[in-house]
Amino acid sequence: MNSQDLCRDAASRLRARDAAACGAVGRSVVAALDAAFAAQRAGGARIACAPGCAYCCHQRVGVFAYEAVALLQQMRSTLPLAEAGAIERRILVNASTIDGWTPEQHRAANLRCALLVDGRCAAYAARPSACARYHSLSRARCEHSFDHPEDIGTPRNSRPALAELQELGNSLDSAMEAALADAGLPATKTELHQTLRALLKDSSAWPGLTPSSTP
Repeated sequence: MNSQDLCRDAASRLRARDAAACGAVGRSVVAALDAAFAAQRAGGARIACAPGCAYCCHQRVGVFAYEAVALLQQMRSTLPLAEAGAIERRILVNASTIDGWTPEQHRAANLRCALLVDGRCAAYAARPSACARYHSLSRARCEHSFDHPEDIGTPRNSRPALAELQELGNSLDSAMEAALADAGLPATKTELHQTLRALLKDSSAWPGLTPSSTP
């Protein structure tokens, strides 16, 4: 599915404004990215990303609202209640911490994502596009970036990446912005934990979202 087809499909689904639609759209975006990654690897690209490598899971991440809904639904419908509840509590703590930071301070803080459990994403199948598109050709560069957050925004902190995957990610983001606007939904990204906190406090705008097990 190309970006234009994905945009039309997403707009049609998201008009329902329910958790199932959010999950379906999220899966289609991630599937497009995963297919592109697989094709690059099959062509010989030496993408360094691998299970258990979680340096990028300590970065500031922006998400569309529908992606946050998909994350919560995935988490609540697949994880044991105690684990889901623990993650929700970490979301609230992280969001409160981030409230006191500027975006620049957040980027330099190496704050662990609330959904990172034992080195892996607890809702990987519903990960946001910002996570699904992120990659590096050098684990060593990612490790340096993690160990030296003071270098963020400088050449010392750069990572090698594939232009084709970067361009696809940008194209998909643009397609989703158009789809969300067409569906009458917010078309800008906001910080992951703060967006999830808003949903934890009030998810009434998204019918079908599995209720929280946390009081």
